[in-house]
Amino acid sequence: MTQTTGRAELATLEASLQAGDTPLLGHLVLYSVYDAPITHDELEAWFTELGLDQAFLPAAIRESDAFERVTGKTGVRASYKLATEQPAPVPAADADAEDEKVIAATLMTRHVSRDNTRIVRHLVREVRDEIDSTLSYDTRLAELLFVRDTSKTAHPGAGSIRINPDYTAIGALSDEEQAQVHKTLAEIKAAYEDHCRFYTSDRLRAIVRNYIEALNAVSVRPSGGVYFVHRQHEHTLAGLRELVSRFGSNSKITRIPLPDQDEMRDMVIGAFTTQTKEELQRLAIDIAAARRDGHTATKIEGLHARYRALRNAAAEHSALLATSLDETSDALQLVNAQIGSLLAEA
Repeated sequence: MTQTTGRAELATLEASLQAGDTPLLGHLVLYSVYDAPITHDELEAWFTELGLDQAFLPAAIRESDAFERVTGKTGVRASYKLATEQPAPVPAADADAEDEKVIAATLMTRHVSRDNTRIVRHLVREVRDEIDSTLSYDTRLAELLFVRDTSKTAHPGAGSIRINPDYTAIGALSDEEQAQVHKTLAEIKAAYEDHCRFYTSDRLRAIVRNYIEALNAVSVRPSGGVYFVHRQHEHTLAGLRELVSRFGSNSKITRIPLPDQDEMRDMVIGAFTTQTKEELQRLAIDIAAARRDGHTATKIEGLHARYRALRNAAAEHSALLATSLDETSDALQLVNAQIGSLLAEA
């Protein structure tokens, strides 16, 4: 079947479902979310307009989190060559010919200290010399500070960034490297300002994933990323789809309609049974660990909440799919017994 034919058949199926000729079981849902300049105020306004549950709104952006991300392991860094040494000529037939060796520098941040008033990190220069097989560091080209706002009216995580270049250490470098250091420091400041205003793609992606999973979605692919959502959530799913489309940058939710047929039901039931049994096994392990290692009231309530969520999801899917989930019910009973024993001990 060609791609064109497949699209035509999907369009025919969707038209049939919309016309009511074929009952709808639900949708397969896929999503892609990319970086976009989205603020907290924009998200809040869109949630209100689209009638989405405000409980899934992320917390307001914290300046301290922005600093941690920009100066952390996945933050701003720069790598560049300082020199190269070409390998000696070798016969063309020699498959193990040596690559060129380089001397390269990397500018990166390193954590120094943290307390109730500030976070301290340094911009360091790592030099990797493949020619002499050495690795060396300039331990501080600049000091990067996050100064916490300790006033009583400050919101959690409030504060500001301060960048203090070590002009003596930077001045010992070549003109080209000095320019690179100052460029990197400017990138850190600009990235911090962006992260203070806009959510990262990871945060936006988490909103979508958490919302979809809260619809008692069933993961139908072992590696994740493809969910079944029952038709009763069609209105909410449409609002979520519109929300993601506003992220721009090709972000989107794709909904593939599933007809209410035995084959489709079997696929969803099989995926749900597998998913729930795995989650119940993890829960059983955590309950056993709590009994072995000790437990608090908060921990017990968390375990109990996880059990209730799985039980409610099983009841909902059993009703919506008009089937008995025997394997899942048996596993739920076993975990329920474990929860009961834990509560009795408490």
